[in-house]
Amino acid sequence: MRVLLLGGTGEARALARALVDDGVAVVTSLAGRVTDPALPVGEVRIGGFGGVDGLAAAAAAYDVVVDATHPFAATISGSAATACAGAGVPLLRLARPSWSTLPTASRWQWVA
Repeated sequence: MRVLLLGGTGEARALARALVDDGVAVVTSLAGRVTDPALPVGEVRIGGFGGVDGLAAAAAAYDVVVDATHPFAATISGSAATACAGAGVPLLRLARPSWSTLPTASRWQWVA
């Protein structure tokens, strides 16, 4: 199995570690926005794909794509969904739980 992991988060690094430890071939893709990123284990690529079409072409070389990007990374998740649907490659999205479920959340002031 080959996994393309859209990463850049601690969750992505932990997943890469678990998959590599299980013998899965993982390529983690980082956007390249951070000067000195914490690198995960396994193969790493840095930089964009050239839009949805480029991501679809890249995704076609993998068995599955995992989106473990930062929740505030505005465009990659939508691009990954479109690209994977077009390429016929399964997409798994790792989503952090909402902060509203934290015990202290009732004391916070929520704004739109």
